[in-house]
Amino acid sequence: MIGAAELAAAQGAYTFMAGALITLVVGGVILARRLGGGLAPWAWGGVAFVLSQAARLPALTLISALVIGNAAPESGSATWTLSVVVASLTAGIFEEGSRALILSTAAKRMRSEGAGIAFGLGHAAIEAVIFTLLPSLAAIALLSGAADGSVYANLPAESSESLTTAITFLSGQSIGVATLSITERIFATVLHITLTLFVLRAVQQGGGKRDLARRLVLPIALHTVANLSTVLLLPVIGILGAEVLFAAVTLGVVAYYRRTRAAPPAPAPEA
Repeated sequence: MIGAAELAAAQGAYTFMAGALITLVVGGVILARRLGGGLAPWAWGGVAFVLSQAARLPALTLISALVIGNAAPESGSATWTLSVVVASLTAGIFEEGSRALILSTAAKRMRSEGAGIAFGLGHAAIEAVIFTLLPSLAAIALLSGAADGSVYANLPAESSESLTTAITFLSGQSIGVATLSITERIFATVLHITLTLFVLRAVQQGGGKRDLARRLVLPIALHTVANLSTVLLLPVIGILGAEVLFAAVTLGVVAYYRRTRAAPPAPAPEA
């Protein structure tokens, strides 16, 4: 039986995480409105993320079933490594491809760096809401129901056992882990903003679809490496090391963007 103090501590950690995420999202909206001249770039960034996942998740499911199979791979195994590679690569392809699609069609008037930052903030915000905020709110509700016993009301024994397993897992949450999760979200937001700026630059350079596809190789590769390196090394360096690595990769991506942005254009060849 999980103690009341343990449940309360976990609930407090999830509440802290939810509050911090809401603050991050609201702050992003305010900043996006200021930099983007309105909320349209932020909203289109959110649309781009939803569109990317609507296309990616069925494709990822199909690829995983064909290449990896239905069994859950053991961490560190060759199958697990392959699954991480597939997940990371599809994230890069579909998310950067979705950004390029929106920026070259529906949002083709958004060409300033401020609008690109706002777009990236919207993309990151919707990702944070779907993958982190909503699960945190669900965990708070479940832990609250476990504390007063209401969540077990009228449940058959089999369901109660499964629910207890889930609650036991959730009760392991701590302020430290919650803080790491928030820190990861902040760096993920920075990464999404920077990758959006890379994609925006690729779209602005014009040319045909092949030219755009060629230019998208860089942001796709950077996105893939950021995800892949962190997850692959997680079993070796632990969660703290993985978060430090993710932050380092993100800062490296930012530095590379700043360096290439500042580089003067190549001189035109003489006739």
